[in-house]
Amino acid sequence: MTHAPAILLIDSSAGDRTLARLLLERELPNASITIAPDALAVANALESGVPDVAIVAADLAWAKVDHLITGIKRRSPGTAIVLFGHELDIASRTLDPGLACEGLVRKNSAGFLALANIITEVLARKNGVAGATTSASDSGSHQPGDEDMREIALAFSHDFREPVQQIVRLARRGQRAETIDGSAQVLRQVLECAERAGTMLDGMIEYLSVTERETKPAPVDLSACLDLALDNLLTAIRESGAEIRAAQLPTLMGDEQQMVHLFQNLVSNAIKFRSREHPVVTISCETRDDQFLLAFQDNGIGIPQEFTERIFELGRRLHTREEYPGSGIGLALCRRIVERHGGRIWCVSREGEGSTFYVLLPRPAAVVARPA
Repeated sequence: MTHAPAILLIDSSAGDRTLARLLLERELPNASITIAPDALAVANALESGVPDVAIVAADLAWAKVDHLITGIKRRSPGTAIVLFGHELDIASRTLDPGLACEGLVRKNSAGFLALANIITEVLARKNGVAGATTSASDSGSHQPGDEDMREIALAFSHDFREPVQQIVRLARRGQRAETIDGSAQVLRQVLECAERAGTMLDGMIEYLSVTERETKPAPVDLSACLDLALDNLLTAIRESGAEIRAAQLPTLMGDEQQMVHLFQNLVSNAIKFRSREHPVVTISCETRDDQFLLAFQDNGIGIPQEFTERIFELGRRLHTREEYPGSGIGLALCRRIVERHGGRIWCVSREGEGSTFYVLLPRPAAVVARPA
């Protein structure tokens, strides 16, 4: 191909979108990838340009897939369609003789891993290039180190084993249930375990997609990143009555997406681990010669001093999932992002007295902090 391929990924599943994007970015680093989680995003993407390939989930929460594909083909006849879904969803869609697709990818481990190669083959056929395929070894993409993968694998296998074992035990108990009420209770517990397993999967996918993607440093307006993070947390902020007090933040060299994830996790934690008072999160920044020191201070439940280092370990939890649901990955993600930007993160806290998370980041000579 003579230009970077434009790929439109349409999927209402956040976890599947994230994993697909991670694998596409890793295997096809030159591709331009646009994510469309809803109808408005699809319309905006098609308005901005004609994608070479549209990857369309076979099951969408907000649209009939056959109608959506027909609409894309009508508007952008040159766009190749790759149907992306679970076995039954794909089977039901492919029975429609009017559904024109250039490729099929199943949402299983083999399908996700083959996604980039299938897209490459579709692009090659579309452009009349025979036998063109791209392998991971040819792409020059970033690969996580052995230590990273060992840490991820251990945390994932340890945390994921427990809900899966519970599901097995509950299923056996359900077989022995003698009443409808007993069966219903077992079913509820199975669903709770399945949801926990799904949360762990989503958290691990987020961790991999953010920390293992190639970082391309550029000037990043941290105030704009904070605004994006707060927009993503708007529902939690409103429901909790949280008050966010933020100073003007500087511009530095970094990765915008990772900074948004960093701020979103820190503010989300401050809201989640709140005391009986309505949460107040104060965000400030201090310039120190060649460094910026950001502080995220809250009035929450606080953290025992002996745990202020351990909370940054992957999968580390100080509370039960019943008390505070989540994957236990957020602060490990924050630490990895900060370290990838050449900085460090730490916490100062006392139990019952709130917490302050400090983020120290390098300040390049060419970047000047804006006055508060």
